[in-house]
Amino acid sequence: MQFASVNYILFLALGVVVYYALPGARSRTWWLLGASIAFYYTLSAAWTAVLVAVVVVGFVGGLAISHARDARAAHRRLVISVVLAAGVLAVFKYAGFASSVVRDLVSATGGSPGFSLLRLALPVGVSFWTFQTIAYLVDVRRGRIPAEKDFARYALFVSFFAHVTAGPIARGSQLLPQLARRYRFSYENMRSALVLMGWGFFKKLVVADPLGVVANTVYADPQAWPGATHGTVLLVATLAFAVQIYCDFSGYTDIARGSARLFGVELARNFDRPYFSRSVKEFWRRWHMSLMAWLKDYIYIPLGGSRVSAARKHANVMAVFLVSGLWHGAGYTFLLWGAINGVYQILGDLTAGLRRRIAGAMRINTDTPLWRLVQVLTTFCLITVGWVFFRAESVSDALYILPRMLIPTPAVFSDGTFLHLGLSKPQTIVAAAGALCVVAMDFFSMKLDLPRILYTRPVTVRWTAYVLLVVAVVVFGHYGPVYNASDFAYFKF
Repeated sequence: MQFASVNYILFLALGVVVYYALPGARSRTWWLLGASIAFYYTLSAAWTAVLVAVVVVGFVGGLAISHARDARAAHRRLVISVVLAAGVLAVFKYAGFASSVVRDLVSATGGSPGFSLLRLALPVGVSFWTFQTIAYLVDVRRGRIPAEKDFARYALFVSFFAHVTAGPIARGSQLLPQLARRYRFSYENMRSALVLMGWGFFKKLVVADPLGVVANTVYADPQAWPGATHGTVLLVATLAFAVQIYCDFSGYTDIARGSARLFGVELARNFDRPYFSRSVKEFWRRWHMSLMAWLKDYIYIPLGGSRVSAARKHANVMAVFLVSGLWHGAGYTFLLWGAINGVYQILGDLTAGLRRRIAGAMRINTDTPLWRLVQVLTTFCLITVGWVFFRAESVSDALYILPRMLIPTPAVFSDGTFLHLGLSKPQTIVAAAGALCVVAMDFFSMKLDLPRILYTRPVTVRWTAYVLLVVAVVVFGHYGPVYNASDFAYFKF
């Protein structure tokens, strides 16, 4: 995994030393831009030109919109710029899916498709930097931000190495002013950045990667695990993926935010303890927050948001989640995953009054810890059902897994089945213990400012915690010569 390699650490160290040695903001901007392009080139060499092309489209488009003679001309230039930026995403991510849909329709009507499927390699992070470009162009058109006149600064805004591969999706109003400042070196910033990165590596390497081995082993061929005899295997693999996807993506975000903070730049939070949500609606306010904010501002509200009839509001909600599904992946499974979460939201809205009346009639105190726990567990179960479609290789695999994973088969805990899921018993214990650490940290951080508590402890306590974190990542974040750390899951989106 290149992002977590020693090369990345050396890249950061060199970047920080040179950055603070340079005298002015402009020279630092060019240094970070060059480093960002070089970083992206190592990850996606063949498609670096595509990133550069989208950067040019966004920069020129923003200036063109700001210099338009009237509103009509500005709107026309916005449409052209957005179509060019979104066209890149459409071609590389959705052309293949569109061709498969056409083939399926032709085959369903008894015809014979006269073309082969279109398959294109996907530039790393293309969904993130195209959405960021579109948001910038729309904000310029709406007058929320002025068009950026410094090409280097704008190019860095889109291609900044900390977020170019998997977000968070930055807004021009939040990031561009930061890139224009000249920061002084801060020990406190450096310390908090390194701790945040260390925690991100812990979540990725100690928890997400080993649990990913379990999920990948089972989901690669779910029908090799018959539900009548191994339903619990399907359930455990699904739960493993639910934890994996959270620790993988939130771990990446922590590393990205920590990396940016080394240079004095604050990226937006992307997660807020989502698995402690008490409803699906709350979950989506806490999960991938930068994407959900983007969908709200640029799709939901323009469609009318909540200021329309109930039917229109529900249609708007469904549109947002269908777009979210397709954004995550061009396939039927992602589309169904988005639809399922949209249905959850709509049903939650339709039944809210009924649920309140039932709770009142039964004299249930809905503010007790026990009731909150019931809500959290219910929400987690609903979200996990959706994850089956997100992870499955096909709709048929998902429909095979869902009913069968509810068949309890406790014998698998004693018949040696779990030794065939890719991890040894000690590795499974380490991954489970790491997952419990993540849950505990999320739980206690709801009431406590854990970083502040750590930084105000005596120096021996602080450094003991730092060393333990590093040792845990180094010792438990590697699983022998047959184990290869995987790329971050959201790199492919």
